[in-house]
Amino acid sequence: MKPMTDATRTTSFRFWLWLIGVIVPRRLRADWRQEWEAELRYRELMLADWDNLNWKNKLNLLRRSVGAFWDALVLQPQRLEDEMFQDLRFGARMLLKHKGFTIVAVLTLALGIGANTAIFSVVQAVLLRALPYSQPEQLVWIWEVCPKDDIKEESASVPNFADWRSQSQSFREMSAFAGTAPVLTNAGEPERIPGTSVTANFFTTLGVQPVIGRSFVAEENTPGKNRVVILSHNLWQRRFSSDPQIIGQKVTLNGNPHEVVGVMPPGFKNPRPEEPRPTELWLPLALDPAQAGRRSDFLRVVARLGPGVSIDQARAEMETITNGLASQYPQTNFGWGVTILPLHERIVGNLRPALWTLMGAVGFLLLIACANVANLLLARAAARQQEIAVRTALGAGRWRLVRQFLTESVLLSLTGGVTGLLVGWWGVKLLIALSPDNIRRLSEVTLSGPVFAFTSALAILTGVVFGLVPAVHAANPNLNESLKEGGRSATVGARSGRLRSALVVSEIALALVMLVGAGLMTRSFLRLQQVDPGFNPDRVVTALISLPATKYAEGPQITAFYHQLLERVQDTPGVESAALGSGVPLASGSYNTFFIEGRPVPRPEELQPDADYLRVSRDYFAALGIQFIRGENFAERYADGAPGVAIISQSMARKYFPDEDPIGKRITTGNPQPPPGQTVQWLTIIGIVADTPSEQLDAPHYPQLYVLFDQNVQRSLTLIARTSGDPLLAVGALRNATRSLDGDQPLYNIRTMRDLMANSVAAHRFNMVLIGLFAGLGLVLAAVGIYGVISYSVNQRTHEIGIRVALGAGRRDIVRLIVGEGLALTLIGVGLGLTAAFALTRLLAGLLFGVGARDPLTFAGVAALLAVVALLACYVPARRATNVDPMIALRHD
Repeated sequence: MKPMTDATRTTSFRFWLWLIGVIVPRRLRADWRQEWEAELRYRELMLADWDNLNWKNKLNLLRRSVGAFWDALVLQPQRLEDEMFQDLRFGARMLLKHKGFTIVAVLTLALGIGANTAIFSVVQAVLLRALPYSQPEQLVWIWEVCPKDDIKEESASVPNFADWRSQSQSFREMSAFAGTAPVLTNAGEPERIPGTSVTANFFTTLGVQPVIGRSFVAEENTPGKNRVVILSHNLWQRRFSSDPQIIGQKVTLNGNPHEVVGVMPPGFKNPRPEEPRPTELWLPLALDPAQAGRRSDFLRVVARLGPGVSIDQARAEMETITNGLASQYPQTNFGWGVTILPLHERIVGNLRPALWTLMGAVGFLLLIACANVANLLLARAAARQQEIAVRTALGAGRWRLVRQFLTESVLLSLTGGVTGLLVGWWGVKLLIALSPDNIRRLSEVTLSGPVFAFTSALAILTGVVFGLVPAVHAANPNLNESLKEGGRSATVGARSGRLRSALVVSEIALALVMLVGAGLMTRSFLRLQQVDPGFNPDRVVTALISLPATKYAEGPQITAFYHQLLERVQDTPGVESAALGSGVPLASGSYNTFFIEGRPVPRPEELQPDADYLRVSRDYFAALGIQFIRGENFAERYADGAPGVAIISQSMARKYFPDEDPIGKRITTGNPQPPPGQTVQWLTIIGIVADTPSEQLDAPHYPQLYVLFDQNVQRSLTLIARTSGDPLLAVGALRNATRSLDGDQPLYNIRTMRDLMANSVAAHRFNMVLIGLFAGLGLVLAAVGIYGVISYSVNQRTHEIGIRVALGAGRRDIVRLIVGEGLALTLIGVGLGLTAAFALTRLLAGLLFGVGARDPLTFAGVAALLAVVALLACYVPARRATNVDPMIALRHD
């Protein structure tokens, strides 16, 4: 081993000294800098002569090195810890001493932190929390698309699903499910239960198994062997009293006995974002690809990726499979492909823009609150200048003062954070109460561990943000002026005025951005409210009814039941008109292709005409108040067996008959070129009615095609009743009319058309109310900030105002002076805010309806509103300034 050289020893020693410097805080390094430099010079001299030192000198040098480390690692941190506890105790005493200031600051921070906590609770539960399935990152959603027909999302057919599952290698599991609603009749009152028919591997794909019993097996997906059922935990408790012996018992669904084989865990839900009611039972999906059409699309498909397989690899493989199916079945599959998305993205993806917008709004609110409290701290620091000057004169360093002020601000923010948690808890309750039903996973929103961690971190960060500038500013006093009597009012106000004005300008700018967003959302909602729905929703109630195939197997049985039901409902007191339909406005969306007589049949690669296909009774348009434009309504002569007729909407007439009269034209929803021996079932267009929205009020009108339900039998229909009074009072009579015909057929999904209208705009209303609420709070805080700055300025300028009054200035002159200063700050803030809003509001474009993201009327109106509020906030202290007595003001200073 080579002996250590002098240069090596010196370098090594410098490294250890540098390490001590890293460990020890900068403030302490500064205090002991001279001692360390002297120690360094001593040790360098000793190391340079290391070989000539005796063992005592070497031992002494080693002892001093160990002592230095001990002092750096143990003694100095202990001193720092003692000082920190002193800062905490002193800060707490100061906050308790000035209770008014503390209460105002804590409440201001609690509003900002509480709003952030509430919104983050929703964001964390809906967007950030993993789905409650095993390894959810491997789950994907698969659906069909047809770019040539502008179909962006379509369910899968049984044959296509079977081919996907058999040919793909990228998926460990691929499962399908479809909605159903069987009637439960042997466990008390007959009830229509929301259910789901699933493939046997559905629960395996999700990685969730029943808590009692077993899952389905493969052979139970075969027709005739699917008389088994799995219950939800809620249904097991509600209808079967949590019977532990439920497994193996028989329940009657749609008149058929089914054996209970399992009960799912509490809270389990289907991975279906648009599910209107939580599923309460699961049935095996009886699949027979040979008996199903390739365009009979009703299956929703969920799959689990195989080990090491990416979504891009799965997409490439599925594209190859769909291209092969298009070549093999060009009449049905040409132009069709698939889209694959992570399941989490599919469930919550459409909620991201709104939730992140709300998160940005509450972030702005918190910044405004921070600026307000910072202004309060600046004012309070100005009042403490003599105290700070005395402490500085007695030897307190700048870092020591900054740390003291930061300690007080962090204490303030932590208190505001605790209060903010209470505000956040209340805010979560309010959000759940106000939120529309389409926000998935909202029931999972709680003040969980991540939310507590977020609030704690936010409180500490907030304390540093709003406390740093006042702390640095206050820790640099002018000792000469501060220690002189009267120096404070003249000097400190000038020094802190610019900071306070800058904070107010930032508050105004942030408030204006929030107000512009709220204004745009409000105008969008008002525009949506002004949309003509094409029907009269007043005093109309709807209810679904579905006849089971086991009891109503033939078409005549179905039509006879529904005709009798209509007669009895029509005879019910208080019912003005009654009708049946396969859907109603805002709740239809059953699309079907059709062909027009005399026109070439579109080739597979061409756009296929399609429309929202509705089977209705004769009084459907009268019951819903849908206006007739031209032609005639369905009449008695169009009975079962008569030539088929149809009524179309205005949008269908404009789109497919732009240059001709559609009345008298014939269309068919079947094959226009049938095999020999078969005839085409033509429908003659006899009338045109007003457009109504198929699914959403803010969506473009889709072509609609109406046919008589007598001529196109369907088991599930919607019963519609227009009443003379409150429509919900007629629900009992509708139920009695149904039970008088068949006691096992309950009405379900009962809603008024007004409810459907409200649900259609619920998301817009939710966004408008919340952003408006946060913007209103921001406006109030900004107004308080302006008032505080102007009031502080008036207090600091009492001497100047007294001189002006003594020299002959009138009340108007004083008011003009004070208000002018406030308006100058306001105009600067408005200018900055308009610039920021112009850049940021484009992010709201996807949430708006009928109004541009840079609507000039909204921008101008918000700027004017903020200017008026600022004027009022300035006028109050300006009026107070006019009451200054010049003699008292001059004698005071």
